[in-house]
Amino acid sequence: MLAFERAYNEQHLHSGIQYVKPADRHRDVDQERLKQRKEVYESAKRRHPKRWSGSTRNWEVTGSVSLNPVKMHGIEHNKRAA
Repeated sequence: MLAFERAYNEQHLHSGIQYVKPADRHRDVDQERLKQRKEVYESAKRRHPKRWSGSTRNWEVTGSVSLNPVKMHGIEHNKRAA
């Protein structure tokens, strides 16, 4: 289980947080990584504008996230109903 946890946090690029590693998010280095990616994409678009049909990918930092937001919503709903 520790190997899975380590791989998930240190290697996995998580789609819910703009494809940064969860560990990077926890270390507050995700903003710098996303800034670098945005610069790379914008530079590529300037060099080869015909390859781009629209804007580049959104590399803005996302707000808070949870592993199971639907489940958490249900828990909160049930607490209010009780």
